Amino acid sequence: MIKAAIVGASGYGGAELIRLLKAHPEVELSGLASRAHANKPAGEVWPQLEGELRFSDVEDAVADAEVVFLATPNGVAMELAPGLVASGKRVIDLSADFRLDQKTFEAWYRMPHQAPELLKEARYGLVELHRKELKGARLVANPGCYVTAASLALAPFFAEGLVEEAVVNAASGVSGAGREAAGTAFAEVNEDYKAYKPAGSHRHTPEIEQNLGRARAQGRWLETWGPEEAAKVTFVPHLVPMTRGILVTAYLRPQKGLSTEAALSLLKEFYSGEPFVRVSQALPRTKGTYAANTVWISARADGRTGWLVVFAALDNLIKGASGQAVQNLNAVYGLDETLGLSREGIWP
Repeated sequence: MIKAAIVGASGYGGAELIRLLKAHPEVELSGLASRAHANKPAGEVWPQLEGELRFSDVEDAVADAEVVFLATPNGVAMELAPGLVASGKRVIDLSADFRLDQKTFEAWYRMPHQAPELLKEARYGLVELHRKELKGARLVANPGCYVTAASLALAPFFAEGLVEEAVVNAASGVSGAGREAAGTAFAEVNEDYKAYKPAGSHRHTPEIEQNLGRARAQGRWLETWGPEEAAKVTFVPHLVPMTRGILVTAYLRPQKGLSTEAALSLLKEFYSGEPFVRVSQALPRTKGTYAANTVWISARADGRTGWLVVFAALDNLIKGASGQAVQNLNAVYGLDETLGLSREGIWP
C-alpha cells in the first residue's frame, strides 16, 4: 500500500482527496494536515466523512507518508516541496507553484519563487498530454480546472497545426474560488452571473497558452518547452451560481475549413483509448460530469461564419483538481489510471 498524506485537507479539494484516497485500493491515507483545524476529527470539519482520521500539523501528517498531496494556497507548496522531496517523498502539488517557468510565474502571480531549483524537475500533470513524462516523477504540478478543460478541448486542433490562437469563454461554479474566498457568500452569487479578470488578466491564461503552444510545437508529446512557443489565447472566465462544474465554450478559426463531423472525428481520434475523455455529438453539460473524473468534449462548425466552436465540461473539484491528482498518482506509480476514480458521475 502507498502511504499518502494531504496537506491542506480542510479545503474543498482536500475534502475530495480524502474521499477518493480512502476508497483507493492501493493507498493508505496516513495523515491529514490543516493549520486551522489541527487536532480536530476530520468528521468535525467535513460531516460527510466517517472514520478515525484526525487533522494534525504538517510535520506529523507527513511523517509516515510516501507521497504527499499539497492542496494549499499558491506560495505554500514552494516552501514545503524542497524538504519533502529531499526526504525521499513524492509530491503532487495542486497549486500553481510548479506549473510555469520562474519568469512567467513571478510575472503573473506577483511573488518570488522560493524553489526555482525544483522547477526543472517538476512534471506537468495533465496526463492525457504528458503521460510519458510522469512515471516515477518526484514532483508533479497538478493543473487547475479552467486550464484542464480549455487545454483538453483545444489541444487536438493546435497539435494538428490548424489554428494559432483561440478565444476561450469559461464558466465556473463557486467552489472553484476555494472555501474561504471573498465575494462567494450566497447573497453575493445567487441570481447573478458575471465575468471577472477578462481579456488577458486572469493568471491561468499563460498556463493555457503554454499547453496549447506545446501541442502546436510537437503534437501530443513534447519533452521540453520554452516560453517563446506559447500560443495566444483570449480567456474570459465567469462565475456561475452553482456549487461545482466548469463549462468551456471556445472559438477557433481553422486555417482550413472543418465540418462538425470532421472536428468530432479529430477529437475522437486524438483521445482514442483515453478513459477520462468523452467525445460526443451531444453538447456537454456540467451535470453530466458531476463527481466524475471525466472531461466531456464536443464541437460545432459554423459554416456561415467559418468559426469552429468547441465545448468542454468537467467537475472542477475532480478532473479539475483532486481526481486529476489521483490520476497523477496512478501514473507516477505505473498503476491503472482508473484506480479509485469514476468515469461516470452522479446526478446532483
